[in-house]
Amino acid sequence: MTEPRARETAGLEVTGASIDYAGRRVVDHVSFGVRPGEILGLVGESGSGKTSLARAITGEVPLATGTVQLDGAVLGARRSPAERRAVQLVQQDPFASLNPLLTVGQVLDELLRVGAGATRGDVRADGRPGAPGERAADLLALVDLSPDSLAHYPREFSGGQRQRIAIARALATDPRVLVADEPTSSLDASAQATVLDLLAGLGRGIGLAVLLITHDLSVVNAVCDDVAVLREGALVEQAGVDRFFRHPEHPYSRALLEAVPRLPERQ
Repeated sequence: MTEPRARETAGLEVTGASIDYAGRRVVDHVSFGVRPGEILGLVGESGSGKTSLARAITGEVPLATGTVQLDGAVLGARRSPAERRAVQLVQQDPFASLNPLLTVGQVLDELLRVGAGATRGDVRADGRPGAPGERAADLLALVDLSPDSLAHYPREFSGGQRQRIAIARALATDPRVLVADEPTSSLDASAQATVLDLLAGLGRGIGLAVLLITHDLSVVNAVCDDVAVLREGALVEQAGVDRFFRHPEHPYSRALLEAVPRLPERQ
């Protein structure tokens, strides 16, 4: 699971995606792509359609038009278990995805047994055989948490630690795509930096295509390769991060940038 993947031109492709709720179009013919090893920041104000797109990409809501493709294969409205495992969501609030009645070890083992075990068997992150508990410890190591964490409940951790556990849970299915929906919005500055560094390392280190949904342009500036801007359900601009922050083309993009404090220079 931790072996770097070869750089590819495929990955996640969203083409002409539209989403309707109760007869109202909330996303209108949006297209973008994220290649393995890259991070795309999807930005826009509340109500712009970001979370609706995330739910469509993960198969939770149907598309009215368009397609979601993974490595060139169209993901249908009814996804196979393998397709569901390949695209994983990290939510804003880790308590939405972590069962508070289970220890961290139980949370991870449950998914490792039912999900990833169906196709990969009992193998460790380094490729050697291993029990689910050993593989759960490997997952925690990926997110810089001690194996001792396996015996504790989510409530015993800080917000940043819980979000790292949620990321480990998403990684348990060996996904190709990670959709992170406002993963740092409820965290303090130190925890935000830790989670963002982790997402950046995972994306580039093990070849994940990462879609990072946020309203915070400083987050995009810190870790993303490209940015896509949504306004009222429509994609108004997509560009590399360096060009976007130096020369945004759309008036709405310029307005978003003017509304935030001066951003630090990218390293």
